[in-house]
Amino acid sequence: MSALVEDSSLLRLVSGAATVFTIGLFSSGILTCRKIHITKSVGVVPHLPFVAAAVNCSMWMTYGFIKPDSTVALVNFVGLCLQMTYIFIYHTYTDNKYSIRRDFLLALAVVSTVILYYTKFVSDQTTRTTQLGVACNIGSILFFASPLSTMAEVIQSKSTDSMSFPLSVMSVLTTASWVLYGLLVSDFFIQFPNGIGLLLSLIQLTLFAVYHKKKKLISMEAPITL
Repeated sequence: MSALVEDSSLLRLVSGAATVFTIGLFSSGILTCRKIHITKSVGVVPHLPFVAAAVNCSMWMTYGFIKPDSTVALVNFVGLCLQMTYIFIYHTYTDNKYSIRRDFLLALAVVSTVILYYTKFVSDQTTRTTQLGVACNIGSILFFASPLSTMAEVIQSKSTDSMSFPLSVMSVLTTASWVLYGLLVSDFFIQFPNGIGLLLSLIQLTLFAVYHKKKKLISMEAPITL
């Protein structure tokens, strides 16, 4: 009985941590949108990451409702609300409104089709959960893989200026908490993509350790000129 209580307490703790870390990570877009609002321009900020994040949140929210898993559903509902807010702000200040409208409507059509298919045409719960879990995993892996080009740039330039250290730390905490949560609830579809995300996040931190030291060393060895 005490073991069950301990497991339940641990699950609540990990669930709470995953919720807080994930919402914190989702909230990182607030700084970008604040800058857009102040300058009244989107500058060189692309809209696709916001749209892709909205699609990812929609898929995982649906998975959370269908499985059911209230933690997954709640976190991604909050994430979806934030991404929709970011998209609205971006749409307000961009000159290329057609492009963001087109991509948003395309994403909406894809998500709506997926949700309709799994809620209306797949009656078996196991099949529905498995197929949707696979779809969510593919989306998450593609989403986690997006910083690979930035990491390649860091290795090539030997500078971490293009990466954010706080975001990298938050990514480690978020993915690690979801891996642990997935283990506690025995959900491979939560464990697998977050395991990949954790590995990539740890590589990012390693790059900070390696190239920050090199940058410091170069700066110390640089000749003093008057």
